[in-house]
Amino acid sequence: MGSDKKYCQVAFPNTRTKEEEKMIKAMNFRNVMVLAIAVATVATMSHTTAATEYVVGDDLGWTVPPGGAAYYVSWAANHSFVLNDVLHFKFIEGEHTVAMVTKENFEICNTTNPIFELQKPSIIGFTASDTYYFTCTIAGHCAEGQKIAVYFAPSSNTPSPSPSGAPPTPATSLPPVKFVENQCQS
Repeated sequence: MGSDKKYCQVAFPNTRTKEEEKMIKAMNFRNVMVLAIAVATVATMSHTTAATEYVVGDDLGWTVPPGGAAYYVSWAANHSFVLNDVLHFKFIEGEHTVAMVTKENFEICNTTNPIFELQKPSIIGFTASDTYYFTCTIAGHCAEGQKIAVYFAPSSNTPSPSPSGAPPTPATSLPPVKFVENQCQS
């Protein structure tokens, strides 16, 4: 005797009211919107706050460039720097330095009174939108082209400067940079 049982599908009627259905749809829509806003916020924050690290001179690094100053002029022109980005000066310790100088000293390769000088490969960040001037203080290196001017534009999440009184005097002003790392391997 075989089993002659038949199985039937039974449809249960929807026991929810129309008001409950509307509420469920509204909650689902609200949850989707909250999730979309959260994803957009995280994506925006990660995009605007992420720092890009640029190795100055790319594979050449920070050295006396072949062909003179045109190398670093071209390198800087091919990059767009914004606040939060950092410059990584890679060089052989003892053979080069990196010094921040004024525009005037940059133009004439005067390295006797730099704003600051670093003897080791370093990673430097910038806290103000401006053009920054760097050179090597080893005799003759600046004149041979080991110098670079880099413009840092405001990042999209940088607040506008608030109005203030008189600017600080140069004697008490600190350079608008942060030293991310000053003991890198070259």
